[in-house]
Amino acid sequence: MSTKNTPWALPDKTVARADEADREIRMSDFALLALLPVRSIAVAGFPLNELAIVALIGLCLFRSPRGGARLPVQVVLTIGGLLAVLTYSGLANVGSNEADWTRRVGHVVIMAGLIWAGGTGRLSLRSAGAGMATGFAVVIGLAIVKVGGDYYPGRLTGYLADPNAAAYFIAVVGIIAIFFCDERTKVRIAVAVPIVVGLVLVYSRTGLLAGVFAAVWLLLGRRLGQVAGAVLALVMVWAVNNIPESLTTVGPFSDRSGSDKLRLRIIAQEQVELAGAPWYGNGPGSATVEIRNLTFYFHNSYLATRQEGGWVALVLVLLLLAYCFVRLSAQSRNGDLQAAACQAAIISTGVMAITLGEVLLDTPVSVVVAFALGHALRRPAEDPPDG
Repeated sequence: MSTKNTPWALPDKTVARADEADREIRMSDFALLALLPVRSIAVAGFPLNELAIVALIGLCLFRSPRGGARLPVQVVLTIGGLLAVLTYSGLANVGSNEADWTRRVGHVVIMAGLIWAGGTGRLSLRSAGAGMATGFAVVIGLAIVKVGGDYYPGRLTGYLADPNAAAYFIAVVGIIAIFFCDERTKVRIAVAVPIVVGLVLVYSRTGLLAGVFAAVWLLLGRRLGQVAGAVLALVMVWAVNNIPESLTTVGPFSDRSGSDKLRLRIIAQEQVELAGAPWYGNGPGSATVEIRNLTFYFHNSYLATRQEGGWVALVLVLLLLAYCFVRLSAQSRNGDLQAAACQAAIISTGVMAITLGEVLLDTPVSVVVAFALGHALRRPAEDPPDG
């Protein structure tokens, strides 16, 4: 059997053939990415969804790039620099940091692998989007009927586990799933319903804001010029961190005052940790603090990334996201909803990073970047179906 006839090979020796093939469903990509929302299951100590991504990267090693595509040099340098500074930080902090820094760097290597697969056209975006859409629909549906665990009574969890992390996955990856699962509007609406319901039921204030801002971008922001659009995106992220406290504890969130006070204590301790950190940070996996002999993860991913790799790591991650955002600007303004969806997912990432520690160096970022770079390789659709 020739390579191009194997079930995992995406026949893409030419861009035109790649575009045609990418509208077909590749069951390998579909099935493996359908496992992405399954966060609570581990195999031999490793998250199942991460193992699925490793398997997908392995399959992509046997595929040809789309039209001979390579990752943009800016992306290669940014990711290479990020891995270099994290590795250096891990080695430099051996003995002072009890965290398993090699496992943390390994996670970032897997993220880099997914970006390579998507950014060179080896990943079928349609198949991956449909797989993620199906995974979210199933996992959210099961969580509603309490299958998969009920870790936080009153908030949707199930196989999504922690509701705040679940909000991150839904608000970022969910957007990609909605717009890449199919080009038909009615299918996108059908997929959006369970994803929006899930985002509401996880009961995360930041998640809801991320969803609202993503919708604002899709409806209005993408139509702006490049500079005005970038300013709007930054303003939306800034606004989340500057909402008056009186507005964050009203109505259904009136019982969050206790957790908000704990968050403030954690953030104060984060500042203490960062005050004594060297330029390369305190090492990968060190973004935790202790409050009354209890260990908590950082509650701000911008600070967490600085803790793990210093300002250098933070700037590199933000440059990577900014590059993807700007690269898709022209397509987005011209009515390409998939390009706009990638931009909306980047905005949601920036919003979620304000109140969650595991964001900027977590899997959804690599999904967004992979889809953004992969979509940038596509030829503009002449008449995309909307029925």
